[in-house]
Amino acid sequence: MTFTYQAPLSKELFLLDPDVVFLNHGSFGATPRPVFEKYQRWQRELERQPVEFLGRRFNGLMHAARAALAAFVHTEAGNLVYVPNATTGLNIVARSLRLNPGDEILATDHEYGALDRTWRFHGLKSGALV
Repeated sequence: MTFTYQAPLSKELFLLDPDVVFLNHGSFGATPRPVFEKYQRWQRELERQPVEFLGRRFNGLMHAARAALAAFVHTEAGNLVYVPNATTGLNIVARSLRLNPGDEILATDHEYGALDRTWRFHGLKSGALV
């Protein structure tokens, strides 16, 4: 697998107030202008013919997007699944683990609250140590 370095995004690429230093791109991330403009183009297309877009084109568009992402990450499209947000995706992974009494769940002090609660829940349910 080949990775290429990509320089950090310039502050001018975002719609953020220029007087704000925004550090929370994890939970409420701002969208770069090119991504925002592309999103707005799709939103306008949806609004022009919602039934056509959602009822007839949506599944094909989502399949094409999944195939493109699969090619980018060098896997098969069938290995990918859409989730509404990172917390849901991480919960799916956490709930798929077969934890037993005495197993240990290790996390850093950088873990965010929703996942802290997920690990505590799984620890209590399985007898694993968090």
